[in-house]
Amino acid sequence: MRLSRRDFIWLTAAGLVAAPALASASITPDTRRLKLVLRPEQRHWFAPLGEPVGLWGFDGDELRLRQGETVDIEVENRLPNPSSVHWHGLRIDNAMDGVSGLTQDPIPSGGRFIYRFTPQDAGTFWAHSHHQTYEQLARGLYMPLIVEESKPVDVDRELTLTLDDWRLNESRQLDTRSLGDMHDWAHGGRVGNLLTVNRQIKPQLRVRAGERIRLRLLNTANARIMLVKLPEVPAWIWAKDGQPLVSPRELNETLILAPAERYDLVLDIPEQATGVLPVQLESDQAPVDLAYLRVDGGADRRFSGTPSALPANPLPLLGDAEPVHRVQLDMTGGAMGSLRQAVYRGQTFGVRELVKEKQIWAFNGIANMPEQPLLEARSGELIEIEMINNTRWPHSMHLHGHHFQADLARYDKELWHDTLVMAAGERTHIRFRADKPGSWLLHCHMIEHQAAGMVSWIRVLA
Repeated sequence: MRLSRRDFIWLTAAGLVAAPALASASITPDTRRLKLVLRPEQRHWFAPLGEPVGLWGFDGDELRLRQGETVDIEVENRLPNPSSVHWHGLRIDNAMDGVSGLTQDPIPSGGRFIYRFTPQDAGTFWAHSHHQTYEQLARGLYMPLIVEESKPVDVDRELTLTLDDWRLNESRQLDTRSLGDMHDWAHGGRVGNLLTVNRQIKPQLRVRAGERIRLRLLNTANARIMLVKLPEVPAWIWAKDGQPLVSPRELNETLILAPAERYDLVLDIPEQATGVLPVQLESDQAPVDLAYLRVDGGADRRFSGTPSALPANPLPLLGDAEPVHRVQLDMTGGAMGSLRQAVYRGQTFGVRELVKEKQIWAFNGIANMPEQPLLEARSGELIEIEMINNTRWPHSMHLHGHHFQADLARYDKELWHDTLVMAAGERTHIRFRADKPGSWLLHCHMIEHQAAGMVSWIRVLA
């Protein structure tokens, strides 16, 4: 994952219904009941002189669940618009996936919906809106979602760093007038001018000298690829997109974090460390400080050497068999692209007509959701999708309800993903086994690209 000059250039270029019924499944005595509220919020980023910034969010900083424990989560929508909640990276029943218009009707303003599922995998995930996502994500409608292992992990401390950028106007308020801007949609997506970690500006997080830290990193930005430079301390990659590595891998270079990607890391704070250790964003100029690890005193015990691997999650393994299904996904469109026409809502449009419809990207010549799935498979069948990026822009590709392996040199082959980033002109093969039955999205998580055409779906049969 070493960052070349070529990598740096293309990565920095992206710097961007009826009311639903309550779920009717039976509640068992072992079901854990929770409630989440979607609501407006204010952030005092420029206190004491500036006005608070109006955002949208959940009524909590983080949601923690337990692996294998069934939860019953009642979501109340106190926003002025309909919404939904997608549990990004969780392999759950399709009806609970939270995709407005595909797996459920949106939750109306003032309405409620009960999501009921059992997390199979421990790891770092996140919950976010999947209704008018380009707007609601830009307004901040997301939260980290941590699924805890059945047994505690042997570290001294756990920290979560949720990375985001926000586009503010001259009044230092969220720039809502630019939501839906076609220039953003056709280029690298919506990129902000204010960086935050955990919805704070350059927060300081307490650690102790000699501690072993579990660091969870999430990129929740609409479109910005984060090039994260960690403090110069011993560090290892423990998991990617919630799935543990077979053997932790030493990390000694910039970490590439595309929109929606997550990493679990282990950091050993040196015994002699003092002061603050910066976590930075690489740029074409000087690195930008995102957050600080403030060293305060010493730890009571000492770790040494490579950490043990996390317990493996119960993923459907690939094996050596030949795929039952092989399909191709050809990405076209965008600024400086070669798209001349595409099918949109069953009709063929030229590029000028597509732009009038706010569509400028296509998968296999189809802009936005096709009527028929990219493929249809039975649960357990092995699938291979060849993805070809025939555009001038990077794309962060996300598959709902599944994890896959890929053959991009940027990533270790053993990594499991639910999201990965592809450079302009790249191609890769992803492999996975069809999991739970239902309709599962496959889309670019540079979320303006999805809104402007880069979305398809697969159908899994029982």
